[in-house]
Amino acid sequence: MKKTIENIFIMCLFFAAGSFITAQSETGRGFENRFFRLDFEEEQIELDDFREFFFTTFPHDDPTEGDVVYDRVKWKNSDMVSLRETGLLGYIKYRDDNSSYDSFRFTSKPYYNLNEKVKQILFVFKGKLPSGMGIWPAWWLNGSRQQEWLYTGEDLINDEMLDKYSGKGRYYETPSPVNCTDWPAAGEVDIIETINGDNLIHNTIHTCPQMCDSEWNGNGVIINCANGNETDPNAGCSGVPYEVDSPEGTFACYWKDNSFHFYYWEPSEDVRFEEGPLSNNPNPEIWNKRNLKNSVRFSDGDTGCDESIHQEWQCASCEGYNECNFVNLKMIFNITLCGKWAGRNFDGTESSLENCKRYITADGVKYIDDQFFRIEFVSVSAIK
Repeated sequence: MKKTIENIFIMCLFFAAGSFITAQSETGRGFENRFFRLDFEEEQIELDDFREFFFTTFPHDDPTEGDVVYDRVKWKNSDMVSLRETGLLGYIKYRDDNSSYDSFRFTSKPYYNLNEKVKQILFVFKGKLPSGMGIWPAWWLNGSRQQEWLYTGEDLINDEMLDKYSGKGRYYETPSPVNCTDWPAAGEVDIIETINGDNLIHNTIHTCPQMCDSEWNGNGVIINCANGNETDPNAGCSGVPYEVDSPEGTFACYWKDNSFHFYYWEPSEDVRFEEGPLSNNPNPEIWNKRNLKNSVRFSDGDTGCDESIHQEWQCASCEGYNECNFVNLKMIFNITLCGKWAGRNFDGTESSLENCKRYITADGVKYIDDQFFRIEFVSVSAIK
């Protein structure tokens, strides 16, 4: 009898160990609502720990048409991602080919949905963004329903599996685990965007025109979250931009019901208090109202997709999606240069984009080369 009990005990240990290994593997299973916490300030985090939760390459051209190379296969510079005592750093570096820069785009492997079991999700980031003319850093969420996004048929989920997409086609025709071609049918949530060193933080939502109408900060004004116009087929709906002394500190996005809530704490503020954003049990319901910068509540939209405004490709992507749902959201960090927004708003002239492109490869090199995005803390939590 004693021997039988010992055998059962050994078998239990074997299966428990096997379960642990499976939970930590890079297979395509188990990435939905996989919550994590990476605290580079307080814990010994290795680069491999970060890569367990994030891809560190983007094997496509920049969807915002910026002057950067995200594809590690094509990088000319080394040490684009590194660990320092202050956190994890993603760099932007001049390529010495008089045309562009190597940059990074981190995309989370887990993707997130609200459902019956998970009714509230909190995204938190603490760190520092680069700032300067021509520079456009961002921390944001993007969704998709495509099989590649959800790893259907994939056995290993890592940077190496992304390399096979390198040079295989433009971003708008090449779906992959880090790139979707059904945008904006699953929603996009911009938690931090700032351009040209103005240190204004923008919170913006992009959806199909027939998906979501929004009301920001209870102001009674309803804005469609495609909000197409003659110059931009999907300008999105936005809150009130808020100014910071420097683009650094702690930022949080709280997703619940039909709403998103955006928070900010300055670098000097305590964020490790009980139930605070960096605590083990964050509770947005008790946070100071002054840290709440924008809130948006949604209702189903009734704006039709008009190809003359929203363009044919967007109406095709949006066909059949008539409810305000955000689906399979992945977290993204990136730095681009110039592009559709920072470039077109570079200096207020009719030749803004061209002037931006000239600047970043001439006088701007000494201000842009070797700038970085520092991640000191990042987490995704289910809020009870």
